[in-house]
Amino acid sequence: MTRSPESPRPPRSPARAGRAARHALRSASLCALAFASATCAPPVQGGSVVVSSGAVERLGMLCRWGRGGAEQGDLCPRDGGAAQPARVRRITGPADALSGPLAAGRPGDYVLENDAIAVVVDQLGPGAGLAESGGNLVDAADARARRDELGQIVTRLGAPPRQVIYRDITTGGGEDGAAWIEARGEVRGRALAGGALSVTTRYRLRPGDRAVTITTSLQNDGDRPVEALDLGDVVHWGAAEHVAPGMAPGLRGELEAPYLAGVGTGVAYALAPVDGATVRARSGEGFSDVTFARQAALPPGGRAAYQRILAVAPRGDSLAVETELFFLGGGAPGGVALELVDGRGAPLPPLAGKVTLTPIAEDGAAPPAAALDLWLRTGDGAPLAAEAPPGLYLVGFEGSGRRALRSARIRIRAGEMAPARLTLSGAGRLYLGVREGGASAPAAAPDALGPLAPAKISLFDAATGKALSPPRLALMGELDVSLPPGRVRVVASHGPEYALAEAAVDVADGGTSRLDLTLERVVDTSGYIACDLRQHTARSADAGVSSAPRLLWSAAEGVECAVASEHNLASDLQPDVAALRLETRLRMLPGVELTSGRSGAGLGSLGVFPLGSEAAAPREGALRWVDETASEILREVRALPGERVVQVSRQHGGGSPLHGSGAPQVAPDQGPSLLAQIIGDGAGVDAVEVWTARDAAARDRALEELWALLRASHPVTPTATSDSHGLHGAEAGTPRTYVAVADDDPGRLDVADLVAGLRRRRDVVLTNGPFVTMRLGDTRQGGVASLRRGSRGGRLSLSIRVERVPWVDARELQVLVGGVAIGAPIPLEGARTTPAGALLDEIAIPVVLGAGGGRRAQGPDARAGAARGDRGPGQSAHGAISVAEDTFVVAIVRGRRPLEPVLAGDPGEITPFAMTAPLWIDADGDGRSLGRAKGP
Repeated sequence: MTRSPESPRPPRSPARAGRAARHALRSASLCALAFASATCAPPVQGGSVVVSSGAVERLGMLCRWGRGGAEQGDLCPRDGGAAQPARVRRITGPADALSGPLAAGRPGDYVLENDAIAVVVDQLGPGAGLAESGGNLVDAADARARRDELGQIVTRLGAPPRQVIYRDITTGGGEDGAAWIEARGEVRGRALAGGALSVTTRYRLRPGDRAVTITTSLQNDGDRPVEALDLGDVVHWGAAEHVAPGMAPGLRGELEAPYLAGVGTGVAYALAPVDGATVRARSGEGFSDVTFARQAALPPGGRAAYQRILAVAPRGDSLAVETELFFLGGGAPGGVALELVDGRGAPLPPLAGKVTLTPIAEDGAAPPAAALDLWLRTGDGAPLAAEAPPGLYLVGFEGSGRRALRSARIRIRAGEMAPARLTLSGAGRLYLGVREGGASAPAAAPDALGPLAPAKISLFDAATGKALSPPRLALMGELDVSLPPGRVRVVASHGPEYALAEAAVDVADGGTSRLDLTLERVVDTSGYIACDLRQHTARSADAGVSSAPRLLWSAAEGVECAVASEHNLASDLQPDVAALRLETRLRMLPGVELTSGRSGAGLGSLGVFPLGSEAAAPREGALRWVDETASEILREVRALPGERVVQVSRQHGGGSPLHGSGAPQVAPDQGPSLLAQIIGDGAGVDAVEVWTARDAAARDRALEELWALLRASHPVTPTATSDSHGLHGAEAGTPRTYVAVADDDPGRLDVADLVAGLRRRRDVVLTNGPFVTMRLGDTRQGGVASLRRGSRGGRLSLSIRVERVPWVDARELQVLVGGVAIGAPIPLEGARTTPAGALLDEIAIPVVLGAGGGRRAQGPDARAGAARGDRGPGQSAHGAISVAEDTFVVAIVRGRRPLEPVLAGDPGEITPFAMTAPLWIDADGDGRSLGRAKGP
C-alpha cells in the first residue's frame, strides 16, 4: 500500500510564530529519532548520538542555514513558515531524481524527502553496485542542491556478511508530518545455515530533519537458532572521503568510533547509532563494514532490531559534520564569519580554500579529544561564514596560493556570530608548459579541438619537500596555477616508460613565473601495450570518480588500454574516450565485474571483457549474477557469441565485504583448489589477478597460489591491476599488465589480438615500474620451450632483459623454477644506458637437461659450475639451470627505493616490483608442459 503523508497542524500564529514553530517541530522530531518505529522490537544495541530532550531553548537561539551559508552577519534567512511535511514519491523522470555522477536513482525508485534533505531507496529487483536486491539507500543529498555524493548503504547481517533480499516495499506517512519507506525481505537458503530470517528495514524522515532514521528488525522463522548475527551495514562512500573521530582521513583497517562520516565536495554524511554507544567497523578503499551489534544470536521465533541515523550535512567539510551531530545531540551552535585581508590590510574577495578550526584548551582544561579535525571548505563565490559548535578555537586558512600569516583566536558562543580576521600571504602564479620529446612544439594559440596530451604534475616546496597540493593534470600541455611565494620543485611524469622532467622555479608575490618541461619516452616496450585490466568509476557504488577524470588520469599515468569493470553493471567508456579526444592514447574495453553471494566463495569476483550488447540482460548488459556460482556464470559467458577474457580477482581482505557476501569462509590453503575448480582445463578462467593495487603482502600470497596452480597443470595468465576506485593513492596503472600484441598503438589496437594474447599467448609483464622480459631460445615468456629439441641445435640460454627509467630502482633479479627460487638473487649492478636514456641489464643463464631441476630448489652451488658464455656490455652470464622434468620459469625484479616523487605513501607499498609471465619448459620433448601445449 501507499499512503500520502497526513497534513501537519497549522502554525500557532502567522509570521512571528512561524520561525518558532519550525524550531519546536524540529526539536521534537530530533527528540523522537530514537523511537522512530513503534512497531519494531527494542534495539539490541545502542548508538553514538544521544538526542537531547531539553534543547528547545537552545534551538531558539540560532536560526540554522539551510545550505550552510548566509550573508556575513545574518544568521537567519528570512523564509519564515513552519517546516513542510516529509513526503515519499516515485521517480518518473530525471527531474524527480538527484543529480551528480554518483546518483543511482532511476524511474521507479523511491524518493524520501523534506525541505532539508532527500534520500533515494531503490525499487525491487536487481540492486545497485554490490547490492543483490533493491530496498537499499542509494542516494542522499541536500534538498536544495540535490547533488548526491554517496555510494550506497546495504543492510548487512552476519559474519561473513549476508545480504537481505527484499521482496516488498510499502510507503506511508503520519500525523506528525513524517514519511517512511519500508522494505521487507529475507535471508534464507544458501546464504544462511541454521535458520531463516525475515527482515524489515524502515527509512523514516520527519519535517525539517537533516537525518533519516533507519530501523532494521528481524525475526528467526526457522526451527533452529541463528548464530553469528553481526548486525550492521556496508557503506560504499562513493565520492565522500570516509573519516572518523581521532582517525586519519581515508580509513583503513579495524576501528571503533562513536560514528563514521563521509566528506564530499558539496555535501557530507554521518552514520551513527542513536543512544551513545560506539560502532565497530572495518574500512578499506571506498567502503566501511559497520557493526552496531556483535554476535547477537536469535532462537527460533526470536526477534531483534537495531537503529541508526544517516545525517546529511549541508556542506562538504568536516565542520558541517561535527556541527550537525552537535545539533542532533541537543546543542545550539554558534557561527564564525571570516574576513580575509592582504598584508596591507586591504580586503580580499572570497577565496577557494580550507579554513581550519583547532580547538584549544580553556582555563587549563584539555581541548575535546578524539574529534574530527575541523575544517571549512570555502569557494571563490561563497560567503566566508558557517555555523560551528561553541568553543575556543585557533582559525587558519590555506588555499588559492595563499595562507594565513598567523592564526586568529576566536570564541564561538551559542547563537552568536564570532568574527575572525585573517591576514593572508601574497600569491604568485606559475605557467607551466609540458611537451613530449619528438612531438611538435605547441602553437602560440593551441587548437582547442586538438588531441589531449595529459601529463601528471607534482608540486613540492623546494626547501622542505612537502607537497603543495595533490598532483595536477596538464591537459593540452599547459598548466596555470596559483602558488605561495617561494621556491617550488616541479615534477612532470607520464608513467614508468618516461623519464621525469623536473626543475625548480622561484614564484614571486604578485608575479608570474614561466617554466617549460619536456617529457622523454626512454623505455622500449615495443610489441607490448600497457593495460589496467580492472578499474572503476562512479557507476560502481564504492568509487567516487566520474568517467572524465578517470580517463584523463589513466592517460596521464601512461595507461594505454583499460577495462571498465563496474560492479555488476556492464559499462563502455570508449565513447567518453572519443569525446575527450584521447583515442590515440587510450583504448577502453567494455566489461563488467561480477560478484555474488555464491560466486565469491572466498574468491572475490569475476571480470569479463570485452562485453558487448549481445549479452542482453538487466543492468545494461551485465550477466545474471545473483545467487550464481562461478561455474554457472562461466557457462553463461562461454555461451555468448564471440571471444572474451574471464579474469578471477581474489579477495585478500582489502575489498568490500560484499565481494563474495554470504560465501563460506575459506582457509588460505584452499584457495588454489578453489581456483583450480573454476579454471578447469582451459574452458574456464583465463587469467588470475595476482597483484591488486598497492597490496604487496597480498601479492606475495597470491603468487604462492599461482605457483600451486601451475604445478597442478592449470595453465593461466597472471595479471596485475590497480582496481582503482579513486585517483591519488590509488593511481590507475599502479600496477599494470603489459600484454604482447601485434600493434601496440592504442589508436590501432586490435581487441581480438589483445584477447588472444591474454587467453592463448599468455605473454605478459606485471609491473609498477621496471620492464622485464624473458625468452628461452626463440620462445618468449608465456610459451612452451622444448629442451630436447633445443639440445639438438645446441645449448639453450635463458635471456632476461630488465629496462627502467632512472627514477625507477631495480636492484636484484630472482629466477624461479617451478615456483621455487633458484640460488641467491642476481644483483643488477651492470646496467648500461641505452641511447634513449634507459638503464638496461641483460642476463644470460644456460638451461640444460639434467637431474635435480624442475620443482626443487637448487643447492648453493647450482650456478657455480656453469660454463660462461660470450656477453656484451651490460650483459652477464650465470650458472646453468638444470631441468629434469616439465616445469616453468618466472623472472622477478625488485627494487629498494620507493617510486617517489611520482607516487606517495607507505614505502613498502610503492617499492618497485616486476615479473614475467611463466615460460613453460618441455623437458621430455612431447610438446607439452604442465597442461600447456606448445603453440604453432
